[in-house]
Amino acid sequence: MIRKAASLLALSLFVIPACGDNDDDNNDNVIEEIPTNYVGLYKTDCVANSVLDLSHTIRTIDIQADGGFSRTEEYFGSDSCQDSGLKLRVDGTVQEKGDLPENPQLDMLNFSVSDVFITVNSEALQKTLNATKFCGVSDWAVGQERTVSGADCRGFTIKKGDVIQEVVDDREGTLYFGRNFALLLNQTNDRPTEIDEKVPYHKQ
Repeated sequence: MIRKAASLLALSLFVIPACGDNDDDNNDNVIEEIPTNYVGLYKTDCVANSVLDLSHTIRTIDIQADGGFSRTEEYFGSDSCQDSGLKLRVDGTVQEKGDLPENPQLDMLNFSVSDVFITVNSEALQKTLNATKFCGVSDWAVGQERTVSGADCRGFTIKKGDVIQEVVDDREGTLYFGRNFALLLNQTNDRPTEIDEKVPYHKQ
């Protein structure tokens, strides 16, 4: 049961939509630049999203003026989103790639990964991850952030240089990303062509 639970965690956290080069580089609409109009910290409300015994999540994205980004997804055990069980953070750089050809209202963004971190915040989950040697680690400690970039987490590896293709719509300072924008959850090799209307990211 523990091994199955850890496998589900890997499937939920580490499926990457697209890595490496893509056809956008051949698009005349490509503009390789920092998305300065999106600079800032954005945060979602408490959203229902199950991983192991954790039922809800809060997602944040910090787009920096120098082109860096930090994306987090923190999981909680209730709809109050107060007792954190696990936190996943991905850092890297972001580039604006122009308008989405299928829908020019949406901007294309590419998130290039430089590092990936997991923090376990509950003793129960700590025991599960240690028992299964999740990401090759057998000494997970509560509250201790661990880098897992390049680690084999039940068959899924996130490494420096991986590229996550995304779309975004800015509505008066509130950002809407592609469907399944939950951190690295897009289970497709294609860039999303629609946004998730149910999960707004509010500027902080």
